[in-house]
Amino acid sequence: MRVGGGRHRDRGQTLVEFAMIFPIFIVIFFGIIEFGFMFNGQLSLNYATRDAALVAAEAGNNATADCLILQQIDKDLNPPTDESRVLTIHIFSADLTGHPVPGIETTYTRGGSTTCGSITVPYALGTDAYPYNVRCNDLDRSACPPDYTSAGNTGVDTIGVRIDYGYRYITPLGGAVQLLPGSGTPLWSGTGMTMTAANAMRMEPIL
Repeated sequence: MRVGGGRHRDRGQTLVEFAMIFPIFIVIFFGIIEFGFMFNGQLSLNYATRDAALVAAEAGNNATADCLILQQIDKDLNPPTDESRVLTIHIFSADLTGHPVPGIETTYTRGGSTTCGSITVPYALGTDAYPYNVRCNDLDRSACPPDYTSAGNTGVDTIGVRIDYGYRYITPLGGAVQLLPGSGTPLWSGTGMTMTAANAMRMEPIL
């Protein structure tokens, strides 16, 4: 009788320990999966902005420049990243270190359409404070408007591209994080979060 009672107690203790550890295991399991999707999304955005900045640097002040940039971003955002989740694309003038020059940018939001020559992309123009025709690829800037670059820049523009992307949680963990106790606005909502990435490149000069 004593031996049998000991077995029952051991089984009961095991069940209690399992019940305590199982939720932690589930959180870690879903956390690893969610982190993998988020990391993949961030890498995709970095790759897309680098490609788009290269296109922008090569396109210069061509009238099709913006559509080529937007088209390249859509080409680069492959599953599981979804180009339909792009919120805003910023095409901006940058200083020599790649940081945006305040107020000098053109933005596009996903939805609607924009046509440049024979290219049509599913984006609508927002602000247009850095239009294609003021972007400078002239080495001495003699043919360029003076107010669209950073102070002290005497050469071609440095042009940047930034993507704001609405990441949607894949696992139930994303829906649970908003339940965590805390004060103020939570870092993550239960539906998703905004991810951003940006790259800037020096324009290809016309020789």
